[in-house]
Amino acid sequence: MRILRWPTMLCLMLVAATATARAENWPDRPIKFVVAFDAGGTVDIVARIIGDKLSKELGQPVVIENRPGAGGNIGGEYVSHAAPDGYTYLVSGQPTHSVGPHLFKNLNYNAMRDVPPVAMIGVSPNLLVVNAKLPVKSVADLVKLAKDKPGTITYSSAGIGTSGFLAAEMLKHKAGLKITHIPYRGGGAAVTALLAGNVDFIFYTIPAVLPHVKSGELRALAIASKDRSPLVPDVPTIAEAGYPGVDISAWYGLFAPRGTPQSIVDKISAAVGKVMSGKDVQERFAKLGAEPHYLGPKALTDYINVESPSFEPLLKDININLPGKK
Repeated sequence: MRILRWPTMLCLMLVAATATARAENWPDRPIKFVVAFDAGGTVDIVARIIGDKLSKELGQPVVIENRPGAGGNIGGEYVSHAAPDGYTYLVSGQPTHSVGPHLFKNLNYNAMRDVPPVAMIGVSPNLLVVNAKLPVKSVADLVKLAKDKPGTITYSSAGIGTSGFLAAEMLKHKAGLKITHIPYRGGGAAVTALLAGNVDFIFYTIPAVLPHVKSGELRALAIASKDRSPLVPDVPTIAEAGYPGVDISAWYGLFAPRGTPQSIVDKISAAVGKVMSGKDVQERFAKLGAEPHYLGPKALTDYINVESPSFEPLLKDININLPGKK
């Protein structure tokens, strides 16, 4: 058995004591939320709402930094290399932790291992919306147009692996369409492209598209959820429109670099739960069309471990092929 010399033992004790002291004093400087998608998208909006409330709850600023691209994996990999000191977190969701592992086989990090869950923040269904100038007023009209002009109808997304991408690919598969996917680095850019008429439609979460639906710039055709939304009660579900099974909502969560002290993870997770229970946050989420939904570290880990395997047969069924996929 190896016997540690006293100086070595002393150094180890000092390191442990320093780490404990840092955890006990946390937070004593600004906290950074790395949003894995671009500014203006739903993930960004939700992160800013929660970040603003957390800054008041924790007594330190919460700084938002957008690192979009590769279906959230640019931000995910960045946070995987961040110091596990409780001051850097990833804001992402399904794309990096449930769907990405089945799509991208050559990633330089493992999301669940390297950026494990801290808290689920919320859930939001996807609206199927088109540019108001497109001559379609229903899902049936869009399907007919796509079949009349195969290969010419385009849709944008916040990236491969996002819930909007999956919803569009499911509709494509179920309706037998030939449409073209135009991925962007985040939802804000994808919606901007639709507003500019550069693409024809998008499946995207309510918070980022509802203002444009209300202004008349975009037209909502259906909602990819089991039930209609009270925010757009006249918009049918995809199932009502004739395509059952196209039901994919997005969820958002907070994740920390592997090795972040559990005491800090528990503290910030509890703080997230507390601010989300506030009436003002719940009202802001409701106005956006999102549902505040809190899960702690273990509960979110269990949720992902159940959800993620369910995407593998779905992805095979809709036959998604990616460059470099093995």
